[in-house]
Amino acid sequence: MSSPQKLLLIDDDPLVAQLITMLVATFHDQPYTVEHVPNYAGGLQRLLTGQYALCLLDYRLGDGDGLQLLREAKSQKCETPIILITGDTREETDLAAMDGGAADFINKGDVKPDLLERAIDYAIKTAKARQLLLAAKKGPVT
Repeated sequence: MSSPQKLLLIDDDPLVAQLITMLVATFHDQPYTVEHVPNYAGGLQRLLTGQYALCLLDYRLGDGDGLQLLREAKSQKCETPIILITGDTREETDLAAMDGGAADFINKGDVKPDLLERAIDYAIKTAKARQLLLAAKKGPVT
């Protein structure tokens, strides 16, 4: 089995963090470790280090807005795929997340181990493929 990849979870609710961490521990294909940050500023700072395979980002942070954090990270050229997780089921929230550069959008009420594992795996693989395509477009450095 391969070594664990690091996931960043930015969520102000410690119970949600505990639940997500427990769900991730049940994954079958790839092991992950979860690092939890409960606030906007600390989450953005960690996200911008580039040391995570993926970020799970809550929409409603106590001290900020997940969509704003998403936009700020992307404006700073953050390449880490970000999945927005929320209890907000409005379509406009989903569309705003995707327009902001989110890899996916998951409703907290729908989170199940297989759905979460599939979404994380797909987002990471898609981000890697995108990076390879961009590198190929640039061509070899001379």
